[in-house]
Amino acid sequence: SSSSSSSSSSSSIPSILIITRPQVDIDYPLWDEARLVWKKNQPSVDELVEDLKRAGFSNTQWTMESYPCSISLTRWQSMIQNRFWSTFSNFSNDELNRACQESIPNDYQDRIDDQGNIHFEDRLVFLTACKE
Repeated sequence: SSSSSSSSSSSSIPSILIITRPQVDIDYPLWDEARLVWKKNQPSVDELVEDLKRAGFSNTQWTMESYPCSISLTRWQSMIQNRFWSTFSNFSNDELNRACQESIPNDYQDRIDDQGNIHFEDRLVFLTACKE
């Protein structure tokens, strides 16, 4: 069977779906050092595509979908201080407290509404591939 994406054979039906987040194009209210850790730990779409090809997958396709999010600033700060993502395991308690009390409120003032909610986009990458 043909491996082209125009093939109507059943092999063109994706056999894997990976849902992840972008390496650099994120909108989360983070401070610069946290963005660097995120980038270091989060594989790029290109890296994932190469890994899939090495594993025998073909016809890789991806799209990024965004949706608006809001959460109370105090809840967001608490989640960070509780290290809800592994990104934050790289920081001491003092560094997290400083980021939550100074960097985030100052850097994202324009995203905090009158009710104390912070607004941002969550962006998800949907990557599919086929195994021949």
